[in-house]
Amino acid sequence: MKKVQCKKFIFSANQCMYHNYGVSTVRVAQKQFFILVGVVVVTCFLLELRIGIHIVSTYRPPKAAKPRLFVTCECGYERRLGNTMFSFAAAIGIARLNNLTAIVERVSPLVETFRILEPISIDMDNTMAYTSVNYLEYGRRGSAYDRGTRNLFAVIGSQRNHVRLLGYFQSWRYFDSVADRVRQNFVFHEHTLIEAKSFLSSVEPAVQKESGIDFVRVGVHVRRGDMISEEKRSYGYTIATPDYFQSAMKYFAGHYSYVQFIVCTDDLEWCHKNLPAAADIGSNVNIVFSEYGSPKVDLAILAHCNHTIMSVGSFGWWAAWLANGTTIYYADWPRPFSKLEYHVNKDEYFPKHWIPMR
Repeated sequence: MKKVQCKKFIFSANQCMYHNYGVSTVRVAQKQFFILVGVVVVTCFLLELRIGIHIVSTYRPPKAAKPRLFVTCECGYERRLGNTMFSFAAAIGIARLNNLTAIVERVSPLVETFRILEPISIDMDNTMAYTSVNYLEYGRRGSAYDRGTRNLFAVIGSQRNHVRLLGYFQSWRYFDSVADRVRQNFVFHEHTLIEAKSFLSSVEPAVQKESGIDFVRVGVHVRRGDMISEEKRSYGYTIATPDYFQSAMKYFAGHYSYVQFIVCTDDLEWCHKNLPAAADIGSNVNIVFSEYGSPKVDLAILAHCNHTIMSVGSFGWWAAWLANGTTIYYADWPRPFSKLEYHVNKDEYFPKHWIPMR
C-alpha cells in the first residue's frame, strides 16, 4: 500500500517537476523579449539623440535675403518715346555698374510698346517706400556722357538705398556694355510687329516679286513737328534739308543693286513736296511712305529696315540703333554756338561708326 502511494507520489512529483520547468522557460523567454525591446528602445533613443545633437550642431539658419535696390532715370511723363528709351537704357547700364536693378513704371510708354524684361512697378513711390531714396542729378549735359554715374555710391557714401537719377541720359556710352540686354528689353509687342510686318509685306517692290532681285530697305525718318517752332530753333535745333536727304539716298543707291526707301514722318505733306523723287535718285530705287501716324508702329517699321537715314531727334536715333545697319545722320545739328550745342557731345551721342552728312 505504501509502495503504491509512493509511486503515485513519485509520479506526482515528476509531473510537478515537469510543469515547473515549462513555466520557468516561458518566463525566461518573456524576460529576454522585454530586455530585447528595452535595448532596441534605448538604442533608438540614443541614436535619435545623437542625430539631433548633430543636426543642432551643424544647422545654420538661412540669412535674410537682402532686398533689391532699384535705380530709375526719371524722364517725366511729358517726354516722348525716344527720350524715355534713352532714360531706361541708361538705367540698365548704370544698374549693372552699381550692382542695382533697373526698374520702369507701368504707365511708361515703354511698357505699352515693348516686352520689357526688367521689373515693372505699378506704383514707383510704393515700390521704393521700404527704404529711403537717393535723388541724384546727373546728365546735366543731356546728350553727353556723365562719368559720375559709374560709381553712384562714391557720392552718397556707404548707405545704399534706391536711386532716382534726375536729368537726361542721351548717350550710347551709358549702355554700350549692356547693349544685348537693352535689345532684349526693346522687343516690340506682337500686335505692333504684325502691323509693321504687314505694311512691309504690302509694299514689297514689284521687281522683287517678279524677278527675285535682291534689294535692301533703308528707313528714312523725317522729324519736323515741334522742331520748326521759333522757340526750338532759337535754342539751337535744326531741321534736315531736302539736299541732305537726296545726298543720303544717293549714297545707298550707289552701294546696292536695288534700294527701297521707307519714309516715316510727322509731316507727310512736306515729305511729298520736298523729298526727291525716285527718278532723281536712280533707276534702282523705290520710295514708299508710311501713313500709320502711330509712333510705335513707325518705329517698328524703321527698326526692321536694313539701314537708316536719320534727320534729327531721339526717335530717329533709336530707329537707327534698333535697325543696327549703316546709319547716316544730319551733321548740321545742333546749330553752332547755341545753347543746345553746350548740351551735346557728338562723339558721345552718335556712335562712332555712324556717318555724318550734310
